[in-house]
Amino acid sequence: MNRNTKILAAVLLVLGLSYWLISKRPLRTSNRAVGDFSIEDTSLVSKIFMANKSGKKVLLERNANNTWMVNGKILADEVKIKLLLSTLHDMQIQKPIPSSMHNTAMGILASRGIKTEIYQGDKLLKTIYVGSETPEQTGTFMLLEGDDEVYSIHIPGFIGYLTPRFFMTEIKWRNKLIFDVAPENIAEVQISYPKNEKESFTFLKEPFTKQSTILNYNGDLVRADTLKIKMLLYSFTQKYAEGFYDDSTFTKTERDSVLSLVPYCTIRVKQTNGMEQNIALYSKLVGEKTKDRYDENGKELVIDPEKYYAKLTDIEQMASVQDYVFRRILVKASDLLK
Repeated sequence: MNRNTKILAAVLLVLGLSYWLISKRPLRTSNRAVGDFSIEDTSLVSKIFMANKSGKKVLLERNANNTWMVNGKILADEVKIKLLLSTLHDMQIQKPIPSSMHNTAMGILASRGIKTEIYQGDKLLKTIYVGSETPEQTGTFMLLEGDDEVYSIHIPGFIGYLTPRFFMTEIKWRNKLIFDVAPENIAEVQISYPKNEKESFTFLKEPFTKQSTILNYNGDLVRADTLKIKMLLYSFTQKYAEGFYDDSTFTKTERDSVLSLVPYCTIRVKQTNGMEQNIALYSKLVGEKTKDRYDENGKELVIDPEKYYAKLTDIEQMASVQDYVFRRILVKASDLLK
């Protein structure tokens, strides 16, 4: 091997070694501690405000009894609140975003980011901009207000991104509880079957004598089984919807199409304090997620026997309720006879 060849080989070796060392080093180092995005004590969090560029806003506020309200008017889903608080507590810096991706990440945060303000009382603890998932989908683009460096944020041990936990629609935060009325607080129940009126009935409790009566669809007195009436009244506690549809999963056109149909059943519950709740249940077609697709004779079903669409009077969106949960409420007049 001549002298020039040896020099060239040495240069190539040095260049190769240098490239290997550089490639093994992180492209950027962080000036922040891994926990700078997290909230150490979420029990002190009193308010979380989120907003995006589309004009959507969600305000979550903790009540004195440790329940949460959404936009100051509806009770929040406790499970989703706990998930958000645990996310704010557990999330850590995974790594800084490489310089080559900085502008892209900033663009995502500017156009689709969720500005999230976390408060303790009236004190603003942190403002975090929450973006979409990173290319490898193991982290989430996030930026602290006042900073110019975007980070990939993750929860150690969790594979996925965190954006879906920051819901931007009010209905997604709504508590799923529909009925929770103690029997002694029920003054009137009206259950109607528009397609089968003879099975409709009304339960009435006299305000002074506390005596109860059952009236049929014509308003005539029905001799009902006392035990069966008690079972019905006890059925109005802890009754939850399976979930609510937002406008992205169930459009207004689809909603209007369902509401144009005759309900399977309507339920009206009036309490002794005058508060009244109304819900209409609509039959649902068999879908991909329907488990029981055939009747006892092996004939394929058209109507889903497991679930109903539900329309509450106080919200525009539809809910989904399970027959298993509402079965004891969905009794018919003939079921109450002695």
